[in-house]
Amino acid sequence: MPTPKSLKDLKLSLVGAHTESLNQALEKRGYNTNLLPTTHFPKKKQIKDSDIILGAYFQSAWPWFVIGKLCRKKTICHWVGSDSVLSVQNWKRKLQTKIFSKLVDSHISVSTRIKEELDKIGIESTVLFHGSDIETEDIPMPKKLGVLVYFIAGREKLYGVDRVIKISKEVQDVDFYFVGHFDSADYKEKYNQNNLHFLGYINISEIWSKISVIVRMTEHDGFPKIIVEAYSKGRYVIHNYPLPGVILSETNEEVISELKKLQTTKTANLKGIELFNEQFRYDKFLEKFEEICLSLFNK
Repeated sequence: MPTPKSLKDLKLSLVGAHTESLNQALEKRGYNTNLLPTTHFPKKKQIKDSDIILGAYFQSAWPWFVIGKLCRKKTICHWVGSDSVLSVQNWKRKLQTKIFSKLVDSHISVSTRIKEELDKIGIESTVLFHGSDIETEDIPMPKKLGVLVYFIAGREKLYGVDRVIKISKEVQDVDFYFVGHFDSADYKEKYNQNNLHFLGYINISEIWSKISVIVRMTEHDGFPKIIVEAYSKGRYVIHNYPLPGVILSETNEEVISELKKLQTTKTANLKGIELFNEQFRYDKFLEKFEEICLSLFNK
């Protein structure tokens, strides 16, 4: 095919984590895209008119990379975090990664940390945050310090839930709002503490007015979208890994100290808003994403 001049000259088929929101954002801007199902039995007819197969989360996307290369399509893998961990967990995962990663024309990593992990297993990648199609909002800070904690049921250890619970016991005049899980009643019964609020799976936009800071004490992370969204709302982020813009706190004592400081802070995180505008606005993502896609046709 002739070398495309714009990403809008191509059709992208998307599969895997975060691609539903990416698909919506691209469609809104006039790009030709479609979503593929996560399956071990992909069908050629579903990518007949596609030029690029983009898979986010390697373990979900690899069957589409196989069928994509059989159909002579370009392939991109966007590594989002836990997929890089899975790729080194056991010999089956390592073998799967070694074989099927060779079917990928371009690897993208969601953060420098993930790029470094991929480097160790011989996969070269370009750092590109997966993009958040959101705008900054001027939401007044709450009068009482509110902490947002995200976790998925069954993965409490990965998200450091027990650590956050211990921290909450030391600052009982601070409200902790837990989101992302489904069975709220079970958690409310297990953690019977007045400053803990288990809200379940909700639209986070509903509670930003109660939130001052995100606390994220995870065993592993890529670059969570919720952090970028927090910046766009002028909220602070405490994290145990040095991502751009976070208040780095590796111990429980450090987190408690930072929370106490924030109790006397009534102004929004203006540096976070500035960082969002400089690095994470959707047009920034799209500019680099288009460059990566078009480069596939110049090789």
